Amino acid sequence: MVILMVAKEVKKAIEKKVKEVKKEAPKPEKKEAPKKEVKAKVEAKPKVEAKKEVKAKAEKKIEPKVEAKKEPAPIKAKEKQDKVADKVTSKAPAKTSKSAGKKGKKKYVLVKAKRKTAIATARISDGKGRVTINKKPIAVIDNKHLYNLVREPLMLTDNFKNGLVNGVDIEIAVKGGGFMSQIITSRGCIAKGLVEYYKDDKLKEMFMKYDKSLLVDDARRKESKKQLGRGARAKKQRSKR
Repeated sequence: MVILMVAKEVKKAIEKKVKEVKKEAPKPEKKEAPKKEVKAKVEAKPKVEAKKEVKAKAEKKIEPKVEAKKEPAPIKAKEKQDKVADKVTSKAPAKTSKSAGKKGKKKYVLVKAKRKTAIATARISDGKGRVTINKKPIAVIDNKHLYNLVREPLMLTDNFKNGLVNGVDIEIAVKGGGFMSQIITSRGCIAKGLVEYYKDDKLKEMFMKYDKSLLVDDARRKESKKQLGRGARAKKQRSKR
């Protein structure tokens, strides 16, 4: 108990001495930071005013420049228009002379015909009455029946009006199918091409009366094979016994 009493008294004595030291200690001097801020603020005011003056001067300098650019603009536009007009007038007669000297392009017609798997395309243009199939003349065909089939539309047009076939060249390209279907497609191309080239309704009527297949493609195709048989309709043979 005695020790505790002594410790308390020592603590109190130490606290008293600490308080006395704090009272006797000199007070810290005031800092000069706020004064500097005031000066900075005072100095900032004239800078803002200076910036405003600089902006006002810049605006004054810009105004006359803009006016100077706007004034000559319509004058330049007029000068350009006058130059373009002069060029057009100077070049106009030269163009007409060139176009008059040039030859006109050849007239031609493209036609297509089909039969089963054979496809033929023909080009009919101004010429001397030459007819070729795959770059070979018609006279090369040995079979007379096939040769007469190809020549049918040519003979009919000659009978209709003499000289129509001699003023035209016909180039046919055929692929696919057999020899008969190729001949029929080339025959159809010749008839279609002559009608399309001359655009004569009477010639078209004459072809339609003679043979409709000259101008209209045959849409028939081989019927596909079915199951349980060796063809489209035939079935496997079976015995009853």
